[in-house]
Amino acid sequence: MSDSSDQFINVNGKITKMGEGTIPAVSSGLYYGAGCFETLRYDDFGFFRFSEHINRLNRGLSYLGVSESELLDKNDLLEQVRHLIKRNQFENEPLRIRIQISLEETKGYHRDENPDSFQVITCQKITLQNSNAATLKTSKTRVIPDVCRPSDLKLSNMLHYRQAFREAADAGADDALMLTTGGFMAECSVANLFWKKGDSIFTPSTDCDILPGLMRKAVIELLEEKFRMNLVEGRFKPKQLLKADAIWLTNSIKEVQAVEKIDGTVCKQEPEFLKQLSSELEKLKQEENL
Repeated sequence: MSDSSDQFINVNGKITKMGEGTIPAVSSGLYYGAGCFETLRYDDFGFFRFSEHINRLNRGLSYLGVSESELLDKNDLLEQVRHLIKRNQFENEPLRIRIQISLEETKGYHRDENPDSFQVITCQKITLQNSNAATLKTSKTRVIPDVCRPSDLKLSNMLHYRQAFREAADAGADDALMLTTGGFMAECSVANLFWKKGDSIFTPSTDCDILPGLMRKAVIELLEEKFRMNLVEGRFKPKQLLKADAIWLTNSIKEVQAVEKIDGTVCKQEPEFLKQLSSELEKLKQEENL
């Protein structure tokens, strides 16, 4: 977020200045990170697959013990987000929207019958620099096995991603290449991973404890339906990236970003292919965005 306290945020459905927003001091959300979130991009096309983001947010709330009657209404939430953008006069800006829901439980690990939650929505201007290729550093921090926490949910307590990202940043890289506990490639700290070899596309499968992003899903659809390419999801060792013709990352903010270097080794690139992929993604956004 911007440091400006004059910027507006949404706290529990009410617009307030950032410097005046408050959250409960005693809660499991604060103590244990008991919450979940979604990060969305807003641009000239609006929001891409907003409903899918909110569906995942509600699945996270269900996992945390929130009853079905208390889950989020996506139409109401969409209206709140649009109102916040308008209040900040950001309608013509590319934005990063974060919707954070945290529990107000106060009984430690004990279950509250109907846990209350508090909601914070923020919006931040972003600079679109997808043309800048990323550098990666293999992290010592591994992804957490799905049997320990659901990998497919964006739960608040994601300190392993934070640690991996900081390891990479300290080494001068843009993001961390994270492995499974078994040494297979999984994902990056803030993105999913793809690479191309010949006429085939490869990406780590959900068996690798990845957070399967919504942009990852959209790119897979395009590769299979528009490009008619052979897509292989599986378990792969890092050395396979050395043979790739092109490597790229996907997430909801950067969308598609090339990788130019891993652990100091320069990677091959196919800019025309990624340009084509990004172009098809723009067409899909035009068709589907709210």
